Amino acid sequence: MKGGYRTDIRLGLALLLMLIFQASYGSGAVRKSALAGSWYPADPLQLAALVDGFLDQAVPDEVKSTAPIRALILPHAGYRYSGATAGRGLGLLRGNRYRRVVVLAPSHHSPFHGLSIPEVDAYATPLGEVPLDLDAVRQLRPSPFVVSDPYAHGREHSIEIELPFLQRALLPGWKLLPLLVGQLQEREYPAVAGLIKSLLDEETLLLVSSDFTHYGPRFGYQPFPLDGKTASEIRRLDQGALEHILEGNPEEFLAYKQKTEITICGFRPVALLLHLLPESASLQELAYKTSGELTDNFRHSVSYIVVVVNAPQPLISSEDGKPANSMDELSDANLKLLHKLAVLGIEQAVLGGANELPSQLDNLPESLKRPQGAFVTLKKAGQLRGCIGYIQPRFPLYQAVLANGVNAAIGDYRFRPVRVEELADLEVEVSVLTTPRPIKSIDMFEVGKHGIIMHKGGHRAVYLPEVALENGWDREETLRNLALKAGLPADIWQSDAEFEVFSCESYTAPYMRH
Repeated sequence: MKGGYRTDIRLGLALLLMLIFQASYGSGAVRKSALAGSWYPADPLQLAALVDGFLDQAVPDEVKSTAPIRALILPHAGYRYSGATAGRGLGLLRGNRYRRVVVLAPSHHSPFHGLSIPEVDAYATPLGEVPLDLDAVRQLRPSPFVVSDPYAHGREHSIEIELPFLQRALLPGWKLLPLLVGQLQEREYPAVAGLIKSLLDEETLLLVSSDFTHYGPRFGYQPFPLDGKTASEIRRLDQGALEHILEGNPEEFLAYKQKTEITICGFRPVALLLHLLPESASLQELAYKTSGELTDNFRHSVSYIVVVVNAPQPLISSEDGKPANSMDELSDANLKLLHKLAVLGIEQAVLGGANELPSQLDNLPESLKRPQGAFVTLKKAGQLRGCIGYIQPRFPLYQAVLANGVNAAIGDYRFRPVRVEELADLEVEVSVLTTPRPIKSIDMFEVGKHGIIMHKGGHRAVYLPEVALENGWDREETLRNLALKAGLPADIWQSDAEFEVFSCESYTAPYMRH
């Protein structure tokens, strides 16, 4: 046994010191343990010894990347089933110090929408109380995606099951941000991920709590019969999901979930994780086990997987260490290069053929390679002639601008395609967007400073910041026109719509053939 962790004297001393330390956080509402005595031991010495044994099973040399661990996907079953698997992951962090641990976990008991944070100051386990990061909670509360569903948290195991591991593995001083993930539409994942991303700094660890395939009549999922091939078929099913996870592809992962109906209880937290990852992140499957293997009975089986996420920079940051959801100040040279790309896209659409890309693309700055939202707007004699863009950062910025040059010229359904004879009269504007963020109150929308997106049912409309300025609209006029653009009643913004805002940096110049 490594380092004498299992001795009663050291366990007792460690627990005493931890309880004294945690008592300093003061009183407040505490979410009491719902699992002690069933999912794991209620006795603190027994629990600590059990968890330490699981943590001992970690093998750091198994991790291929040398970059810091930023996130883990971990199972959340009772310790007799998934404890040894979870320990292989969290044992890698033994002795690490963090300021905050964010746990993204599925709700098994309530169908709320968005994220739910309990109205408590701490979580309790037999090992002591874990204080919540109340500053982070206050930062998230204003979002329309954040609720507090008390029914969802009362019996939920997917967050609590991770806490004794964290209490034994990490140095004291960290606080918890427990986020239950409820129902989400696919278009909402980037916005919700943007909320979380703002908290994932150098001193924050992200855990995603999820079991994988739940097979058998108890779970209502039997895509193949119970026979000698069941174990390998379950592994094949899990591996298909893992391939998309390890690729960092949230769209393909969600498509696989829909196609196979695979019973991954935490598929939404996993999809959010994939939306949070920078290109530099590397993902590795570290451990895999099924309850069918442990019980030698695959009539009912649940899969337990550990995935480790390494990245040179914290997830809040992009490749060059700047916040991914903030606006970089683009140099004049880079803005002119983006304008040139937009013009090349327009020429490709109008003149046909493939234009030669500028030589500057051979040594692009990192700021133009990162995914970022972008629009290309065409005007003729001061009047709009076409405007198309990507709001979400789905493609590298230079690719988004080139593609939207094509789309603005021939893909805006409101206008006929641009003709060759019009090119010389065009003014071309390139707009680079920050990642949209939800706002709780429309008073947070600043006319002329913010672009705005309105959502209602299946309707959506967007205005860039300059639209209100060019038309001389105040806030109310902007919102009325935005609602009409979305095909909605003009006054719906007052009570029954959701909004996101973004910032924008623009560059405008006349069309010039390159």
